[in-house]
Amino acid sequence: MGFFARLGLIYFILPFIFVVKNKISLLSSIMFGQKYTIQIRDNTKIEFDKQKFDIMLSFLGILTYATSFDIIPDRKIRISFDMDRNSFTIPLDNMSLENENLILTLFGGLRHGADFVINDDCLATRDKSFKIKYEGGKKIIETNTGIKFYLDSIHPGNTIVETFVQDIHATDSEYDWNDKIVIDAGAECGDTPLYYASKGAIVYAFEPMKAHFDAMMRNLSLNPELAKRITPINAGIGKDGTLSFYHSNRADIAESSSFVYNTHGDNAKIFHVKCFSVKSAIKDFNIDHVDLLKMDCKGCEYFITKNDLVDVSRVKIEYEALDYVGHTVNELLQILRESNFDYKIYRTNPNRDRLSNKITAHLYGQKTQN
Repeated sequence: MGFFARLGLIYFILPFIFVVKNKISLLSSIMFGQKYTIQIRDNTKIEFDKQKFDIMLSFLGILTYATSFDIIPDRKIRISFDMDRNSFTIPLDNMSLENENLILTLFGGLRHGADFVINDDCLATRDKSFKIKYEGGKKIIETNTGIKFYLDSIHPGNTIVETFVQDIHATDSEYDWNDKIVIDAGAECGDTPLYYASKGAIVYAFEPMKAHFDAMMRNLSLNPELAKRITPINAGIGKDGTLSFYHSNRADIAESSSFVYNTHGDNAKIFHVKCFSVKSAIKDFNIDHVDLLKMDCKGCEYFITKNDLVDVSRVKIEYEALDYVGHTVNELLQILRESNFDYKIYRTNPNRDRLSNKITAHLYGQKTQN
């Protein structure tokens, strides 16, 4: 990581550094790419590997937002955000994936207006209220509408914060989703299939990454009624054939992959998986008509054609057109115009404020005529 990238990390952490006693040494460790050591009250020190800046940032964030936090025996921290009505206990050493995801979820959710409870007797619930609980010895997060996820089987920023806190997949609140058909290209850990199924849709959930697909299957098992409306498919969307996907060597669930571009260099982990064009998916899975084609698939959107869109009424696409992608948003817009779609472009990611909508944003399109 270069100098300016490390400088960017300091930019992100500055709002949350005031809970740290060793501010100068922490900033120095960020600038020199060293392991992060933070010191909080009672001279308690916590170490984070330099690859886990996001966990460290989120940890400082939840301490900043807390109404109280205390160090308790066995080097654990107890944190409350509502004057001790609900509190969350997190170990300070050897954090499990569950606890790391809890930290990321709390931070991301709190930033965007969510509240979190552990008490079943809390009656003052909101659309953005989430419950953290144990089932079968595992931590589970449950939305206000009863959709459940294993905390160790999610990507916190996407699964919970974007889909259920920010509600980035909302389009028209008056649209009747009952028995509408959704092709979900990039279903990841099951958040968007469950989101659309909870509205009454029938979802064909395509996810090429095995780690994400397996996480989706675990989460579907927690929601058996909604799962009846979802067909999970361990495959990609974009073009026909067995394709090579590029993925990092970091934790599988925390990372995305693409067959279009490789951002991981020589260290990329490559896997091969069957893929479908949209037209082939419609044919092979006996789909009569697609009411919504949702695409969040790291470049696969640039392979849709007029032929793919013949039987599609709506599209919702999260696109990227950074230099390494090798495509521009104008390519997408040209296909939509030729296929008689009207469209809107909008933003959802506050962390990309310095990037133009030419580079990354969301696109919602609706066919004006057949």
